[in-house]
Amino acid sequence: MKNSYLTLVGVVLLTLCSCNKSDKKHKKDVVTQRYIHKYGYDVSKDEWDANQFPGQVVTTLKNGVSIASAYEDGVLHGQTTYTYPHSQTLESLHLYEHGNLTKKISYDLKGIPQKEDNFLSPTHVKTKFWYKTGTPMCMEERVDSNLINGEYLTLKNEIETTVIDGMGTKTIRTQDGKLFAREVIEDGIVIGRESFHTNGSPHVVFAYRDGFIDGEKRVFGPTGDPVLLESYTRGRLNGLCTYFQNGYKYLESPFTLGRKEGIERQYIDGETLVEETEYHDGQKHGPSTFYSDGISKTEWYYNNELVSRTKFEELSEREKVISIMNERAKPRIPLNIVEQEDEFLEALEAESRDQ
Repeated sequence: MKNSYLTLVGVVLLTLCSCNKSDKKHKKDVVTQRYIHKYGYDVSKDEWDANQFPGQVVTTLKNGVSIASAYEDGVLHGQTTYTYPHSQTLESLHLYEHGNLTKKISYDLKGIPQKEDNFLSPTHVKTKFWYKTGTPMCMEERVDSNLINGEYLTLKNEIETTVIDGMGTKTIRTQDGKLFAREVIEDGIVIGRESFHTNGSPHVVFAYRDGFIDGEKRVFGPTGDPVLLESYTRGRLNGLCTYFQNGYKYLESPFTLGRKEGIERQYIDGETLVEETEYHDGQKHGPSTFYSDGISKTEWYYNNELVSRTKFEELSEREKVISIMNERAKPRIPLNIVEQEDEFLEALEAESRDQ
């Protein structure tokens, strides 16, 4: 308990220190700051803090950004604007209601809106995006970061894909309207994604599961030639992965949960086998054979270290003996104890289902 208390105190102190550092950094960045009553006259900072006047705080930073923030009763209320450095063009506009952010609009250097966020609650947000021409790009609605509804438009203001009640396809385009990617949405989350080259041909295709790449991942060159074909399980390479050069297979690598496991093969022009190397737990372990003009040459590795075949067999036999001895040294658990453990686990599962 004492250790928990000390840990909590440490976290609080670190948080306070980081806040103080942030405040000090912000103060160092300030060049000028004016406190303006809503009736138009300036007041001092002390008067502003003491009386919580309604009005505006205008701040100029060293980087040339100007910030104008409206206050009421000591909290942000109304518009807060940020300019681009050394410019009067707005970079963003924020709307507050009694300290709560309700809307944020971001602009480009020409003053054209790029993005608008409407905060219906801390977890419920509706967002609009625009192309650089000012034409609407898409509208999205998210709850707890999950995409609930979406409408995606072309430069001609035509709807091309939609997401309704968390199901559908999201289209992602660049600011100038070029197709960048499409995502398959299910229950509000991404389960598949396909990106595109600038010429419109497929680039990368893969599936998601629980936030991880899961299943096949395929990559293509601009002309459509394959670059790689990989297999994933929850974000880790798992299975046979094939790699290509100029459209021809040059490498096959087997993986088990992120590590090379099995025989890796290298090819010339996709057909002629030139090398086979055995891997175990991500390391060269076993024979590595090279083929050239009908002649083969074999090297041996033990845990990534080049050894003779005799040495490999000797070390492998020693490893096998040690494994047997360790297995025999394990304590024997009486059957009745195992049965008791199974009954206990079944009871826990039943209790969990009831809850």
